[in-house]
Amino acid sequence: MDKKWEHIYGPVPSRRLGLSLGIDLVPYKTCNFDCIYCQLGRTKEKTVERKGYISAGTILKNLFLALETVTKPDFLTLAGSGEPTLNSEIDIIISEIKKKTDIPVAVLTNGSLLSEFEVRKALLKADVVLPSLDAGDETTFIKINRPHESIHLEQIIGGMTAFRQDFEGAIWLEVFCVDGINTSDKQLQGLKEAIERIRPDKIQLNTAVRPPAESSVRAVDDETLGKICALLGSKCEVIVKRDFHIEGRDSIIDPDSIMAILSRRPCTLSDLTGALNTSPNHILKTISDLLEKGTIRSYFQNRELFYTKAS
Repeated sequence: MDKKWEHIYGPVPSRRLGLSLGIDLVPYKTCNFDCIYCQLGRTKEKTVERKGYISAGTILKNLFLALETVTKPDFLTLAGSGEPTLNSEIDIIISEIKKKTDIPVAVLTNGSLLSEFEVRKALLKADVVLPSLDAGDETTFIKINRPHESIHLEQIIGGMTAFRQDFEGAIWLEVFCVDGINTSDKQLQGLKEAIERIRPDKIQLNTAVRPPAESSVRAVDDETLGKICALLGSKCEVIVKRDFHIEGRDSIIDPDSIMAILSRRPCTLSDLTGALNTSPNHILKTISDLLEKGTIRSYFQNRELFYTKAS
């Protein structure tokens, strides 16, 4: 990646967002949480101060330079190395992106600041907001997310609930499961009740597959993830990235197999993995290649990302 882009990374294949071009809105580990599972390590200094950590002008200049060069991504994703809603210019950034490109905007957030009206208002123009919620009770919340002392779980749930009432885009709620920390029956029931209040369009389960901030963090096995998924209902799916090989198949699905499906009907990533009986990991590289060649295109409709044969 050219240094002149600086705060832009990718596009990278994402299980949740297809081909995603990432945008850093805050410096490394600028966050109000210190989650025990964070792959970026410990938060040195938790903060709730909203300010222009990186100016909107700098970010937008870098972004539009990058878009002149890279394969057109499925999403522009505001995320990166900390909590993006801490950047007080996030509303300007989203508004300017929407004026100049038709690429959908996604925001990856811990959801902690959705209790603030200005933050909710700033995110209304996004297409997808992907907040996280790992607990349904305060004790578990503190144990797993280690928030800034001024942040409490009820204000987060209340903020997400209020945002749902006004936001017309998609809310895909991520739940990160840590074995022995937030997976008891009582904890999961509390989490389910909180999710029912929020009413997200999807619930996406994840667990530790990369080195976490704390070495004691243990991944939840597939069987348990399946049970949690069933408990949380039909909107729930497992998104954890597992590296596995299906016997009799190459590690990467060939383009013809994908094109045979997309030439007949548009499909989501989930549709393709089901039709080809494989892992999303095996499909995303081929999808990225087909997008770059212009053989297929992507579009966002009814709160879902679809791929189809290019006309």
